[in-house]
Amino acid sequence: MRTLKAGALYFALVFGAGFLLGIPRVLWLVPRLGARTAELIESPIMLVVTILAAGWVVRRVSLPTTGAARLWPGFGGLRLLLAAGVTGVVK
Repeated sequence: MRTLKAGALYFALVFGAGFLLGIPRVLWLVPRLGARTAELIESPIMLVVTILAAGWVVRRVSLPTTGAARLWPGFGGLRLLLAAGVTGVVK
């Protein structure tokens, strides 16, 4: 159960940060710099967010120190992120 909770929490944090960063990217950076450049500017920020979110979730949910125990919530969060991305594309 902790694995599912950790994966859902990780998804919520990363998806929320991506949503919040997407607003200024689309409104201000894309018109001025183009879509690709705006994405490249956002990418390092999202990398830091994902690393910080993963560490925070591990501490918050008190996951065991084994690699598998920490890897499965990441896969669960990734599956939710991919599902959200595909759902947002399909109309």
